[in-house]
Amino acid sequence: MYYNVRKITENFNMQGNFQGQILQDESMAERTTFKIGGKADLLLEPMDIPSLKLAILELNNARIPFVIVGGGSNIVVPDQGLRYAVISTRALCSISHQEVEGETYLSCQCGCTIQQITEYCQNHNLGGLENFAGLPGTVGGALYMNARCYDKSFNQIVKSIKFLEEKTGSEGTYFYDSADWDYKKSPFQTSLASSVIIEADFFVKPLVGKTDIQDSLDKASGFIQDRKQKGHFDYPSAGSVFKNNREFGKPSGQIIDQLGLKGMTLGGAKVAPWHGNFIINTGNALAKDVKALVERIQAEVKSKTGFVLEPEIIFLSDTKTL
Repeated sequence: MYYNVRKITENFNMQGNFQGQILQDESMAERTTFKIGGKADLLLEPMDIPSLKLAILELNNARIPFVIVGGGSNIVVPDQGLRYAVISTRALCSISHQEVEGETYLSCQCGCTIQQITEYCQNHNLGGLENFAGLPGTVGGALYMNARCYDKSFNQIVKSIKFLEEKTGSEGTYFYDSADWDYKKSPFQTSLASSVIIEADFFVKPLVGKTDIQDSLDKASGFIQDRKQKGHFDYPSAGSVFKNNREFGKPSGQIIDQLGLKGMTLGGAKVAPWHGNFIINTGNALAKDVKALVERIQAEVKSKTGFVLEPEIIFLSDTKTL
């Protein structure tokens, strides 16, 4: 570690009222759905937006690189851990809804889990998010990756997104423009890549009458049951490993299946026997096992089909520069 946690804590207290946790040598395996990875030298978990802004400014002033982590559902942390700071957003989970000029929308902070927002909608008779029921991760991550479930992507419900600029902490608002989005693509990977998503407004539909309400509940329940039947929750994983590519003519998982790669194992990492596009942690997998298995699958697919599979999961580096 090249920085002093006590000094960082003192600086927070001197420059403002940081509300949240400041943790040293925090296990990242416990903060990812893969249950893999070493420790982070420093982890900050702000409980409100002013504290998030303070964390960003203080780390920048101290010239300490950092990464934003939400639910940890789409990342692989290296076995040797992270020699830079982590800002966790999972305590930022406020949800509300309102009607403005005849339109109803859901406002939620970046750390809200998808389960929290879908359950909120069910409890308040709001429709539109049923396809995302059972999806792991947080609002921030789902927007960054433009998560897609059962033929519906997050960009289809976006009204606006508030963000902080990573270098200055200044706040801005992005208003939805379809030209900025595509399959598993968002402006936060490109033009707004130096921004931190803090809150989003989603269009939702008020459900009127028992039939509409029950239909919405049944639809969400059906998607959850489908995930369970497909084994999504049986072992730790990061969900779909590879993006689908329309040019291939079939889903990546089907390609992997047809090549007989389901069940392939390297160390504790295994291609799920029930889904070619899932790699699971059988209990003792290392990050290096997952990476090697991903590369092995890519090589096999390219050799036999000519297709180059693009990973959807993100492999974090153990070091990071400003």
